[in-house]
Amino acid sequence: MEDRVHLLGIRHHGPGSAVLLRRALDAIDPACVLIEGPPEADDLVRYAAGSAMKPPVALLLHANDDPNRAIFIPFADFSPEWQAMRWALDRGRPIRFIDWPAGVSLAEPREDVRKIEYRADPLDQLAQAAGYDDGEAFWDSLIEQAGGMQEAAISTFAAISNAMAMMREAEQAAPEEERLREVRREAFMRLNIRDALKTCEGNIAVVCGAWHVSALRTPVKLAEDKAVVKDLPRLKVQATWVPWTDSRLSTRSGYGAGVLSPGWYRHLWSLYAAPQRPEVAAFAASWQAKTALALRQEGYPAPTASAIEAARLALSLAALRGLALPSLAEMRDASMATLCHGDATAMTLIHHKVYVGEHVGEIGDDVPQMPLARDLALWQKRTRLKPEDAETEVRLDLRSEAGLLKSTLLHRLALIKVPWGKLIEAGEGRGTFREVWMLRWVPELSVALAEALIYGVTIEQAAAASTVARAKETTSVATLTELIRAALVADLSDAATECIALLQAAAIQASDITDLLRAVVPLVQVLRYGSARKLPEEALRSLIHSLCVEVNAGSRVGSQGLDEETSRARVQAMLAYDHALTLFGDSSLIDAWRMELGRMVKDEQVAPAVAGVSLRLLHDTRSWALSVVSDAFSQQMSGGDPKRSGIFLEGFLSSGPEVMLQDQPLLHLIDDWLCSLREEDFVESLPLLRRSLSAFDAISRRRLLEKVKEGKRETVETEQLPDNDNLAFQQALPLLLQILGMEP
Repeated sequence: MEDRVHLLGIRHHGPGSAVLLRRALDAIDPACVLIEGPPEADDLVRYAAGSAMKPPVALLLHANDDPNRAIFIPFADFSPEWQAMRWALDRGRPIRFIDWPAGVSLAEPREDVRKIEYRADPLDQLAQAAGYDDGEAFWDSLIEQAGGMQEAAISTFAAISNAMAMMREAEQAAPEEERLREVRREAFMRLNIRDALKTCEGNIAVVCGAWHVSALRTPVKLAEDKAVVKDLPRLKVQATWVPWTDSRLSTRSGYGAGVLSPGWYRHLWSLYAAPQRPEVAAFAASWQAKTALALRQEGYPAPTASAIEAARLALSLAALRGLALPSLAEMRDASMATLCHGDATAMTLIHHKVYVGEHVGEIGDDVPQMPLARDLALWQKRTRLKPEDAETEVRLDLRSEAGLLKSTLLHRLALIKVPWGKLIEAGEGRGTFREVWMLRWVPELSVALAEALIYGVTIEQAAAASTVARAKETTSVATLTELIRAALVADLSDAATECIALLQAAAIQASDITDLLRAVVPLVQVLRYGSARKLPEEALRSLIHSLCVEVNAGSRVGSQGLDEETSRARVQAMLAYDHALTLFGDSSLIDAWRMELGRMVKDEQVAPAVAGVSLRLLHDTRSWALSVVSDAFSQQMSGGDPKRSGIFLEGFLSSGPEVMLQDQPLLHLIDDWLCSLREEDFVESLPLLRRSLSAFDAISRRRLLEKVKEGKRETVETEQLPDNDNLAFQQALPLLLQILGMEP
């Protein structure tokens, strides 16, 4: 390698390496700067200039035909590569990436990539010799912590290079897949350095991982390097800048080149990068002030005096340990002792906010982006929703234009599988329109946006096309219903209309009554309670009507011979359907459903749990007189099969304890049956009764016993309510019965 090539081995995302690198670049004054990275991103480097782009950011490179094949190249403001770019851009020097192309890397079979077993940290051996626990602590103390205090940058990089060369010589053989990847990468780097030597006059600075320096310095024939990279498969890729987050810079995220504490490294960089370096005492005090503020936000008492004591203790610990500057260990120990009073829980609560950090990067408006990413950026400005690297709760009032706009965006993103927000609560009723979302931005959502490009170039187009495509791929009534509901709340009325047509066709062929029962409920809720969005009301009503006709015609036959698990699911679906049908308010459908319930009670082939809930619904809606309900109940419970009787009773009581506690005739009906049992029948029925009443908690059971102790009182059916002189009560009674679901 020619003398004018200067190999500067750095550690990715190290602030000490970054400040040493800038000093080395000032000393070398290179005509060209070469950086470890994919060459496809060369044209994007210029956007790093100026203040519009704020790290952490990342280069996203993905295959044109398969966006899921993607790699990120992240940069923080304290990353040496970022500082190298900024140094060259500020001086108008050319910048090139020299690592192997992303197209080659992404073309590797995924199985081969998964097989790679990355080597142990080569610094661990040096660390042990120097008395450190691991290579991370050793490098941090030697370079990142003290690097900003060293002036001899060139000699420091030379020492790093020599140490790494020794480690590579002493290293045991790496796995074949990993060794081959490394050989290819370094061959590409040497080839790109040779090209730079031909085109650049003057010094050339090569910024790469310290591990690669000795390999790049070793003479290798041009023909050998070309042979290594010849005929490698390569994909066409697209490249862009995307925002990154502190948490994804952390080693805890699984990022191989991650650091333990991005928040601490950013604080350290603020010391190194300051035009006038602050005093060490001020540096320690500002960190402890951040810690105290985070503790106060979590509800812990963290007075200013304690923060001052923590800073003093950190400085004392550093002096005792022979350090010119407190490291993360000293800062943490001091905070634990004076601010947290030894409480590890308090430190855990603030770890992510202070030690990892919650920064989300920004990219400038002039940066070329994927169409969906650009559209999302416009939506974020319109809705004033800022991506953050922390869970943020957002409460939306859908009656306001701003709330509705935010809800629409989040629902559409969910349809294209970009889950920026998770809906944790939604309430819709007369006068109540609200949603509660939990938002958190992660960089992988940028890949999801790229994958969704096959459906459209705007969020609205992609969400609509994705919904219709999924609807066409399924014949499940439940799935289609959910897609219709999702399209409606995402304000995609045209897509919802197409899904409605598909559901109507699927419902005709559907044989699973439980799916049909479940399908009606969300559609009725949307129609009944309304929505702040435009609804295809006529098509929706027609769909609900056709689904109900199918349910009412096929429930009895479809409920014969069901196993226990299927029966339990059917019972819950019937309860929800009955309530939804009452809300829908079509008297002809309600009458047909009541008739079907009666047939199911009388049909001996119908599953006993279904027969039980059918009788209960007939009683709750006063469709059958109490005497008729009592006769049917007695007939079912005296059939001679204890197991069937128990399952019937479980279905009969399935709607929960509260209704039974409030419904005196129902309570007396069951009480009369129990009292009529012979002793041996009673003992045999106890396990079944216990299972049927398993939904009753301790308070409900106590109230039930109190009701039984009161004894039977004279009961009068609703139809026989005496005349009441209160005219207002008589006028309100029909509405009250409708609200209770006792009349349509």
